[in-house]
Amino acid sequence: DVVEKGFDRMKNNLDLGRLRVHSNHKAWNKTFVGFLALILLSKIHYTMVQEKLYCKMTMKELILTLSKLRIQEIKGVRILFPLTKLQKTIFKAFGAKEPS
Repeated sequence: DVVEKGFDRMKNNLDLGRLRVHSNHKAWNKTFVGFLALILLSKIHYTMVQEKLYCKMTMKELILTLSKLRIQEIKGVRILFPLTKLQKTIFKAFGAKEPS
């Protein structure tokens, strides 16, 4: 069941149903990157289950929430836009230090 769900994620979520490449080398590269992405998605899923984040959001919403992080560079100084409450919850759940 776990393997089947992994292949389903690769095929649908990572858009690896058909590779659409012209060389064997590119097919291997795309498959390897898909494999790494599947490992990361599995770890995210595991952490979301352990920390009960699925009660608050889906995995797609989690990734969308984190994609909204913004950094502005002004005169060589990097400024991070303030984190939302949900972003802080995600950082805490994954045991990551909040960026400053």
